[in-house]
Formats: sequence, structure tokens, C-alpha cells
Amino acid sequence: MQTMGDSGVEGSKIRARVIHNPASGGGRNLEAVQEELSGFDAEWLDTKDTGDAREAAREWRNGLIVVAGGDGTINEVVNGLGQAGFPESVMLAVWPIGTGNDLAATLGISDDPDETRETIREGKFRTLDVARVRSKGVGERFFINVATGGIGAEISEANDEEMKGRWGKLSYLRAYLEVARDFEVREVKLTLDGEERMVRAVNIAIGNCRYTGGGWLALPKANPEDGLLDVVVIEKGGIGEILTLAPSAFMQSDYLDKDGVFSARASEIKVETSPGGLDFTADGELIGDEPAEFTVIPHALKVVVGEDYTPEPAG
Repeated sequence: MQTMGDSGVEGSKIRARVIHNPASGGGRNLEAVQEELSGFDAEWLDTKDTGDAREAAREWRNGLIVVAGGDGTINEVVNGLGQAGFPESVMLAVWPIGTGNDLAATLGISDDPDETRETIREGKFRTLDVARVRSKGVGERFFINVATGGIGAEISEANDEEMKGRWGKLSYLRAYLEVARDFEVREVKLTLDGEERMVRAVNIAIGNCRYTGGGWLALPKANPEDGLLDVVVIEKGGIGEILTLAPSAFMQSDYLDKDGVFSARASEIKVETSPGGLDFTADGELIGDEPAEFTVIPHALKVVVGEDYTPEPAG
């Protein structure tokens, strides 16, 4: 792994911008972030409204961006960098203070403040792929983690801030159980690098990293550096089948060989349903239910990673 000193970020001091979402995690551990960044030419920005993190990232063209927040804040930052063309001289670091912290799990970033501080100080990084999604409704969006359609998207909508505040990570499982009882299978046409496949989907996950929904192992074999997007479709319907798969995913075991599960890799994935079909979210942010095209942007963004990070998952 390279370090920030080898990254091409210019200057005797590393320029840094901290984008902090005060609504994430109640602002805990942020004094540690400020202390660690005291050796940088750093500035601190608090977000107040939706879009603030995106704009703060879009105008940052050289240096380190530290996102002190959750996966939604990271998604905004990635979209800002995408709108700027993913400048080569910008590097992303994650200080995970949200509820789910799913991207941090793939990156090997600890939720322990001392370990996170050391990871940022060392500045070891990898250059990761990024995903782009286009649809008529939202235009163009970027994400670095996972997009989910079907039950996963409905869980994101059901798991509001009140539920997160009350239940923490367990709020995702609670929302899952509520949504699963009434969810119906949907007919979906997938096109994977030009090859069509019809599926009867309960849930579709498409992405670059592995976890979503506060620890759900949505894409067990995803490699953020392989130039491909992973797709996993849960095809069986009914509460019994869904609950059978849930423990395997939450316990972080590989369930891809189970009946009713389809998985593949592709550089371009099209998803088509009729209106009112599968709602999609990307990193928890709503995309909608219109036909969507997902493509990979290989090696687009430098990202600070922890000691336990590995591109190719075990097994």
C-alpha cells in the first residue's frame, strides 16, 4: 500500500478539509479528529443542510478530505468529487461516526477513535473503483459502496432517524423484519454487459464494496479494485425464505450458494422494471424505481484504508 507521502498530494503539509455531519453519532470522538489533524493545513466544515457535503467536496481539488459522518455523508462527498471529475490529487478518509458505517467495514476502518486516528495519521491508501448510476429521474449519481433495490431500499426508507436513535445497528434488522412481512416478488430484467436475464427479485444489490444496512453482507465477494461491479439477486419470495437468508448475511457468512440466490460480475448493469417496481437506493440515498444503468469507473478515487483491508475477500 502507498502512503499519503507517495500520493502526489502537493505541499510540505498535507492540505485537509474535514466535512463533519453534526447529526451523525451525536458528534462523539470529534475532538480526537481535530487533534489528529493539527499537523495538517486543515479546515473544518459542519454541514447544515442536504447537499452541503456535496458542494464542499466538489470545490476541493487538492488534498485530503476527511468525512466525519455516516454513509449518507460519504455518499454526498463522493458525488461532489464525481461532479468534479474525481481529481487525482484528492484523497478520501473516513472517520465513521454514523449508525451503519458500512463502507468503513470494507475499508478496514475501526470505530475505535484511537485506531481511526492512527489510520488517518499513517495515510495508507488504495485507489478504488467508483460506481455511476444513470436514470431519467435522477440523472447521474455516483456511489462507492452498495445500491439496493427491493426490500433493501424499503428498509432504508423505513429505518428513519428516530428508529436509528432508539435501536442503533439493531434498527436495520428491526426495519427488515417489518418490511419483509408484506414484500412481494417483482419481475425484473437485468442486462449484464449486454446479456439479458429475467429474475423474480425480492432484493437486488449492486456495488463495489460488501456491506449495507448496518452490517448486511450484501455482496460477499465484492472487490473494490477489480474494475467490475458485483450483483446479487435474492429471487425467492415469502417471509420464511427471506428469514432463512438473513442470519447468514448478518453473521457475515457467504450465502451465494443457497437456493434462490443469483450472483454475477459486470462492468455495466441495466435494471428495468415497470413503474411502481423496485425502488433503488445508493449508499442509502433514494434513486427511485425507474430503469437504471450502473457502470463502473475503474480506479477513480484514492481512499485511506486500515491495516485489515483486503481487496479480495477471504473465501
